[in-house]
Amino acid sequence: MSHRRRITNAEPHREAMRCVADGAGSIVFLSPSIGWMVGQSASAFTGRPVHSVMQVVSRTREAEIDTRQSGFFDVAVMRGDRDPVIMPARMDWVRAPNGKSYTVIWLDPDQRMNRQKQGDLHAQAEEFAVFISENEARAKKAVPAEDSATSAPILTGEGELKHFLNLTTNMLAVYQADRSFVRVNPAFNRVLGYSDDELKLFPFSDMIHPEERDHILQLMQKIIHAQPEEEVRIDFECRTRCKDGTFRWIEWLHKAIGGFIYIVGRDITEIKQHEAELLRREEQLSEAQKIGRMGHWFLETGLTEMEWSDQIYSIFGVDKNSFRPTIDAVTSRLSKKDLSRIYRTFRRAMAKKKDYELEFSLRRQGGGTRYVRVEGRCKLNAKTGEVEALFGIMQDITERTLHERALHEAKEAAETAYASKTRFLANMSHELRTPLNAIIGFSEMMQRQLLGPVGNARYLDYINSIRTSGEHLLDLINDILDMSKIEIGKYELDVEELNVGKIIRLAIHMVEGRAHELQVRLSADDIPDNIQISADRRALMQILLNLMSNAVKFTRPGGKVDVRCYRDLGAVMIEVADTGIGIPKDKIDIVTLPFEQASSEFTRNHEGSGLGLAITKELVELHGGTLSIASEVDVGTTVSVLLPERVQAEEPETQNVRAIA
Repeated sequence: MSHRRRITNAEPHREAMRCVADGAGSIVFLSPSIGWMVGQSASAFTGRPVHSVMQVVSRTREAEIDTRQSGFFDVAVMRGDRDPVIMPARMDWVRAPNGKSYTVIWLDPDQRMNRQKQGDLHAQAEEFAVFISENEARAKKAVPAEDSATSAPILTGEGELKHFLNLTTNMLAVYQADRSFVRVNPAFNRVLGYSDDELKLFPFSDMIHPEERDHILQLMQKIIHAQPEEEVRIDFECRTRCKDGTFRWIEWLHKAIGGFIYIVGRDITEIKQHEAELLRREEQLSEAQKIGRMGHWFLETGLTEMEWSDQIYSIFGVDKNSFRPTIDAVTSRLSKKDLSRIYRTFRRAMAKKKDYELEFSLRRQGGGTRYVRVEGRCKLNAKTGEVEALFGIMQDITERTLHERALHEAKEAAETAYASKTRFLANMSHELRTPLNAIIGFSEMMQRQLLGPVGNARYLDYINSIRTSGEHLLDLINDILDMSKIEIGKYELDVEELNVGKIIRLAIHMVEGRAHELQVRLSADDIPDNIQISADRRALMQILLNLMSNAVKFTRPGGKVDVRCYRDLGAVMIEVADTGIGIPKDKIDIVTLPFEQASSEFTRNHEGSGLGLAITKELVELHGGTLSIASEVDVGTTVSVLLPERVQAEEPETQNVRAIA
């Protein structure tokens, strides 16, 4: 009973890297994990000398294992043609109840056994020796059946190998030279869906996808025709048919040993799907980079060669197969005036560990200049926090840069021409206004006959026409001069406290004579006397006169012009409404532009420069206000001016900026 309890206690340790040798030094048990390390099936080592698998490493030489010596040692695990692996090991010499002696060797790569008591380790070795001796006794009692390999159920097997086969997620199987299955593990059944009996009905090669079968069969000839004493190994990937007719990608490893072929399969379907998805996304990224004319790059600190995507080679105009993107090779193609700025940008980015961006020009081999934009980041070491690499994107912005330059040059040319035109108009206005003032002054003196009577009465009519035409021409010139000042930012506001009601009544008084002549009724019945505003007196008067004059001018005889003023949300609203001809909806947005008029037969009969509303709008905006127009053809027009109660005079520089904008 005690022995059975010790065997039960030994079960949890069966997956350890363990080797057991009998008193003669022959291997009676080897863990499958050691077999995988050595590169052969663990069962193939049964009966071999233990020193053929591992040897104790002394200070002067490698020595054979002393089967009567216990303790901790460094052991060299022999791996055939490959270099041996040296790792710590624990060896215990024990005797089983049946009198047989065993040496139990535990490979301990993590050196965990050093932290356990020596007595406990020795007791575990004794328990495992009991387990081995009882297994040997059961094996002697068993009667071997003829051709047991082919007649045994697939899932039979005892001891550690059975548990190993059942627990692994890899597909394990054994088949014969005729490619018929002998044994498989549960993972094989689970992944492909075949039962044990179904697998015995067809060879392994029938599960390979038809497109890959011929190639795989040629490869399998090496192991099918291998000699019993040879150990031949092949590996490949292929699509393998499942019971439901679908195919899964399996990575197969085949090895021929002693007339049987042992195979290990790993389901890599998801890996293949991920690879296909990754490839698809890489292709999408590559296409997107081509469309965006950009590529990505990577430079590890301390190295001189960068990693480039294909598109960057295209940007530089070099061949990927012949050009190495070293720092020297790249800088040799850059403009010299950009190099120092580029170096400063990268050094500053590495010092501050911040993102960076810059633009530079490069010379292509064979001629031509390209303009490139770089955006990058620093890759920091997770442990030290230091910059270990730089990476980012490069984008070809040549077309954009050239387009921006052309636009800038065109803008400068337009501004120069516009300024020349404005200066010309301003100069001409001054030149014309001086003689006009003389004409108007002298004609007024003659009209009033200040120096004596005019001999003929018809001369008085001529003199009146001369004066009227001169005044009209002077008004036009003044409008042009005011517009020129506003456009070039020379119009300065002289802000003072004003009573809006008084200014409105004064403007009405100045316009009502013209309204009476045109038989238009001008009313302002509800103008309050208590509204104060800070504004430029002359500008406010000009705003009111322009609006009232336009309303009277474009209202037919018998019509009406109404002027209103009131407070509105902390501001002052002034409205001039008429019952005139109105403005078409598609013209409302342009009537406030210089020299623009709402074209109609009626407007063509009225002289004007087309600057009145444009000047009015600019003067309102200089005060920080807004001008809006609501109109309907043959119904009338309402112009609304909203002015803040307090206006700060703008500096000339501010006016210049706003005028240019």
